[in-house]
Amino acid sequence: MKTILAGIAASLALSSLMTVAHAEDVSVKVTSKSPQRYHLLEEDFYNFKSVYALQNGQRISFTSRMNHFYTQLDDGQRVRIYPVSRTAFVTDSGARIEFREQGETVGIANFEKLVPDSQLAANTSMTARR
Repeated sequence: MKTILAGIAASLALSSLMTVAHAEDVSVKVTSKSPQRYHLLEEDFYNFKSVYALQNGQRISFTSRMNHFYTQLDDGQRVRIYPVSRTAFVTDSGARIEFREQGETVGIANFEKLVPDSQLAANTSMTARR
């Protein structure tokens, strides 16, 4: 009888150890590549709503509608931008836009990601003024 009870106890202990070991094998760590979003009210975007002249001669505009923020190059497609701070925004494609000097100038990192089918080099930076 002792042998049977010892066998059952060992069997239960072994099965619980295997379950724990198996659980460790299938755990997955989930990380986010998108930057942390910042809550910005539409009225806080007011100073940035304008058309800016880029250093390459193009024009870029910034608009908002119902707490959604957008940018548009010349007459191109409007692109949604997401605030990551009070003065910085990112696009889904990875361009980063930062307003400086109370919105008088704009710096754009990864500018090529705003231009569809761009022939620009990776990590192109651009500045613009009102």
